[in-house]
Amino acid sequence: AVVSTQSTGYFKQINLSMSNRLERWVSQTAEQRCKVYIFFTTVGSFVARAVQFGKIPFFSDKHNFLNQIFVKNCWAWTILLISMLAAVRILFEKVPLRKIYLIILRLLFGTLYWYVCTSVIDGIKDNVGKCFTGPAETMLLCRAQGGMWKYVFDISGHMFMMVYCNLFITSHLEEMHEDEGPKGGSIPSQVISTLCLILVSLFDIMMVFTVLYWHTPPEKILGCLIGVAGWTLTFKQLIKLLAK
Repeated sequence: AVVSTQSTGYFKQINLSMSNRLERWVSQTAEQRCKVYIFFTTVGSFVARAVQFGKIPFFSDKHNFLNQIFVKNCWAWTILLISMLAAVRILFEKVPLRKIYLIILRLLFGTLYWYVCTSVIDGIKDNVGKCFTGPAETMLLCRAQGGMWKYVFDISGHMFMMVYCNLFITSHLEEMHEDEGPKGGSIPSQVISTLCLILVSLFDIMMVFTVLYWHTPPEKILGCLIGVAGWTLTFKQLIKLLAK
């Protein structure tokens, strides 16, 4: 009985420690996350290449439903949740319209940034490569002739978008909490904030497996840096531009 009580207390202590660490990570600011993402992507990519970790069946399969439903549509999910958050704040918290205008402007700028960057990334992927079993110079022509296209440099669009979306969401949540102060926000905004944190946590998990299993280190690092650059433009430079 004594051993059982001690074991129970030990496991409770472990669970509490893990919960505290998880809570601290989830509450990280965008600035802190930015540094962690760059460090982890850089170091993790080279370690993963050197060690060659064993594949976990679900997460090493790019066709898993988390990747297909959430990661590939991460900007759409970000727009949905941030728009819902803005809507409930207008309805329940009487937020000044200028703040809502800024959110809309950021979403528009973010959509433009997403479109330009994904177009460039796809363009590089489709045109910088080699066609096996055929003389074609682009991926579309290669596959149309029944050939197999080998990518030479495939920047990680997943890393780019997950980093950008997580920093984008986290920055909005930071601003919202600053506006609310100690009293906290309305129940609807708290519910949507929780959904935002769940999405951020999901992208964090998928980022880990992207670093472990997909792309070369330069492709992942560059994807991460493009995401960080987008966040800097959206939340740093855009504010300075509007202030002039």
